[in-house]
Formats: sequence, C-alpha cells, structure tokens
Amino acid sequence: MKVAFVVPWYGEDVMGGAETIARTTAENLRRCGIEVEVFTTCSKQFLSDWTDFYKDGLHEVNGVPVKRFRVDPRDVHLFNEINLKLMNRLPISLAEEQRFIANSINSSSLCEYISRNRSNYVFFFIPYMFGTTYFGSRVCPERSFLIPCLHDEGYAYLRIFKQMFEAVRGIVFLSQPESELAGRIFDLDKTTVSVVGAGIDSDVDFDQARFRRKFNVEDDFILYVGRKDQTKNTPLLIDFFCKYIELRNKRLKLILSGPGDVQLPSRHKDSIINLKSISGQDKHDAYAAALVTCQPSVLESFSLVIMESWVCGTPVLVHDGCKVTRHHCVKSNGGLYFRDFEEFTGCLDFLTENEGARKKMGENGRKYVLDNYAWEKVLQRYAQLLDNFTGERGASLSYGGPTGRHRQTIR
Repeated sequence: MKVAFVVPWYGEDVMGGAETIARTTAENLRRCGIEVEVFTTCSKQFLSDWTDFYKDGLHEVNGVPVKRFRVDPRDVHLFNEINLKLMNRLPISLAEEQRFIANSINSSSLCEYISRNRSNYVFFFIPYMFGTTYFGSRVCPERSFLIPCLHDEGYAYLRIFKQMFEAVRGIVFLSQPESELAGRIFDLDKTTVSVVGAGIDSDVDFDQARFRRKFNVEDDFILYVGRKDQTKNTPLLIDFFCKYIELRNKRLKLILSGPGDVQLPSRHKDSIINLKSISGQDKHDAYAAALVTCQPSVLESFSLVIMESWVCGTPVLVHDGCKVTRHHCVKSNGGLYFRDFEEFTGCLDFLTENEGARKKMGENGRKYVLDNYAWEKVLQRYAQLLDNFTGERGASLSYGGPTGRHRQTIR
C-alpha cells in the first residue's frame, strides 16, 4: 500500500509549519521503508495570483518522489475579497464559500490523477483550507485522511469544510486541543480520529557561544522565530518588549527571525535585532543562546518552534489565548504563559531572576519532546494508523533517524 501526501506546495525552501510537517513526515516514513510519494502543485507559495513556479511532472526532494501538477487559473480579486471577510470573521453566504474554495489553489490534473490511481494509495491531505485538500479528498473520501492543522478561525466554521471533515475516512491531529476544537465544530462520531503529533529531530547539535560570536550578541535576549506579521502576534510581542525594557531598564534584547516585515520603534532600534530567516545550525544555536523563546501566536495547532526550543534546552513563553501552546506548557512544565502586559512582565521578571528554575523548565521541555514527539514515537502512531486501515497487525518499521544512525525497529 502506497502513501501519498497531498499538499498545495512542497519543497525544502517552502516556509510554514504545515509544509514542514508534510515534508519531514514524508521523508521519515520513507526512511522506514513505507512507499511514500507527494502530490502537489507547481506553485511555490501562497501568492496573490496563480502561477506555476516549478515544472510539472515527477521530481525528487530528499529521496521522496514528488509529482507536481499545474495550477488551475482563478479569480484572484474575488478570492481576496472573500478571504478578507473570513480573516475578519465576517459572515459569508454558502455561495461565497463555494466561490472561495473554487478560486483557492486548485489543480484539476492533480484530482484526475488521484481518481485514476485511487486504489493504489492511502491519501493524507494537509492543511485543510485549500482547494487541493477540499477537492482532492472528495475524489475518494473512503481512502482519505486529513491532517488539518486546525485553528479557531473563520475558515474552520465554513459549511463546506464541515462536509469535508465529516466525509473523510480519518483525521490526524497534531495536539489534543486541536482534536477537541474539531469535536466542538464537527460531528466526528463516524470518523477515525487520531492524535499523532509531529516528529521533532532531537539529535541536533547546538552551541550558544557560536551564535553569540557570529551575530555579535552579548546581552541576554528573547528569541522569536516565525513569520513576522499580525496573524502571528509579532507586533504585540514588540510592543510588550519595548514597554518592559522601559519599565525595568534592563539590558535585554529581542531577536526576531523569520520572513516578513514589521515596524520597529526607532527609540528601541538598538534593543531589537531583526534577522532574516535563519535555519539549520544558526537556528539551533540561537535557541540554545536565548533566555527564552517567545511564541505569542494564538493560532497554532502544534508549534514546531516551541518544540525546537525545548530540544535545545530553552524554556518558552506563550500566549494564554492559544490553547495548544498553553497545553504543551502545562503538560511539560517547560514554559510560562501570559494574557496581558502585566503577566508578560511577571513572566520575564521570573525568567531573568531565577536561573535555576529557567534551566529546569528547559530540561522539562526537552524531556517532554523526547517522550512524546521523538520521530520513533510519531512514526509508530502512523504505522498503527496504517495497520488499522489495511486490517493488518504487528507491522514493524526499521528507523535510523534523519541521518540513518541509531537504527531501531518500531512495532
């Protein structure tokens, strides 16, 4: 039985949590011996118009076969008009819902390929709100699983998505709060529901001194990793940080890393370091060097960022309004959470003044990741899900980690 991950865009240089989870899961399942392929479009990212960045046909990315299909033309103006309403949680009609999804990222040729080869694959569609998932899963819902990456947002309450969630064979959730949110919105009594999580590379090297030397950072700093925009609450973090250093008069910096632009107060330009996206070694070194990693977003279904920070032994600070990240902090005892500036101040005071407690939270967080989201744990859950689908039992996978070392059998 082959496994196909269906995603709007795919590649090593594609940013985003859902896209990263799709790619790393596909790669690690394939390393276990499961025949995994990826079906995607020729688009590179979410753009304001439709475009084919890649050539269609068969490609290979990190050992995974990737079939790319041409993007359908769409009415960009109409899509943006309806999307703006949804982003502001304004009501829309069923006709507008249908026009919205019809003018999302779609590929008729991708759906046709799924239809012709439906008996050969189990399909995993990620994330939920794009045309590739909506129309692709309708081709053969009995063989389709969603990895929705669901947030409590306007899109989640559309009637078209209610139909989709309730029609597929199963849903793979990244966290328990995400599963509970879906249970409140949709009727999933007849749907296979699995909380699988996302795999995290734990065998990573990190050196805080190396980061400080390379980027010339001497002071303690708060680290932010992710898209710099309103939807991720980056402006709120900048505002709270500036107020905090004014209030406490501390030598503390905020380092921002990720795509996007944000407005930085001129009076605090020396306290905020605005980096472009850092990846690989620099990112792990930054986590290790940080006083704390702050994830202020309230729209998360898992948060790779806080898991990566914990792997490097650094605690996290999250927004109380995000049930997912707050859940991780409570379960792990690896971080703190805030609702407003007063609580933000209290959390930072505690973290800056209690080195022993801060290090212990980092250790707790690392243990939480290893116990729950090490690759062998997550792959075992996928193996069980596939066993249940095929009716087989006792399948075993041989997994050697991202680098092929430390090979073990997963049963």
